[in-house]
Amino acid sequence: MFKSINEERKTFSRKVVEHIHELLASGQLKPGDKLPSERELAEMMNVSRPTIREAFKILSAMNLLNIRQGHGVFVADQNARLDNLASFLFLQTDTIYELFEVRKMIETESAAKAAKRGTSDFLEQIYETTRDCYNKVIVQQQFQIKEERDKFLSESDQQFHLTVAEAAGNEVVMRVMTNLIDLLRESRMQSMKIPGRVEQSLKEHMLIAEAIKDRDAELARSRMFEHLSSVERTLLLELEQAGIPANLKDESEDPSDISEKPF
Repeated sequence: MFKSINEERKTFSRKVVEHIHELLASGQLKPGDKLPSERELAEMMNVSRPTIREAFKILSAMNLLNIRQGHGVFVADQNARLDNLASFLFLQTDTIYELFEVRKMIETESAAKAAKRGTSDFLEQIYETTRDCYNKVIVQQQFQIKEERDKFLSESDQQFHLTVAEAAGNEVVMRVMTNLIDLLRESRMQSMKIPGRVEQSLKEHMLIAEAIKDRDAELARSRMFEHLSSVERTLLLELEQAGIPANLKDESEDPSDISEKPF
């Protein structure tokens, strides 16, 4: 039932997570089913108990499993599992690292090109729109309802990064950024939940928009890189504090040793 995965970049706990997720997706594990104990599952999969424990914590954090003290580990109900499918895709197989690697490749250069190529009116528009967002959220604190504030922030963040790409004047970059929006949406929503992250991002947007408006390409590039790196660090730190390892390699076990034995 459990296939062997030999990709060295994945942690052992992450491999166990993906094995169990496959069982959930295929229906071999159903809502309410009780999983074997840590000891039993560790023996079956030929990994350590801490590895199983870590995998349980990851799956529990995504509401795919329920850990009931003194009773065992159970498959969560269908609604909770569906609600957290996007989170699973976002967190698995180093997606955060790879997503931000792509963003740094594209968006830092887009910021520099925008400063060089954008029309003065368009660059002024980016700056004014960014300042308006900052004032509404930080200075005036217009939003009293969390859902309205979150919706405004999500749309504003998306619009900021797309308009910077548009100002760069490269149609291919715009198409790539548009296609990245679905992936960016999950990282955006995750980061907005972190205390202080919204305020920090809005300040960083202001600095980027200012550099672009002033046509300082090198400063725009470096500020965009600093912004993306800042968001990435915050997300990874939040995951680690929640008990979800971010690409931490476990050298104590050989990846090829994970057994294919079923429960």
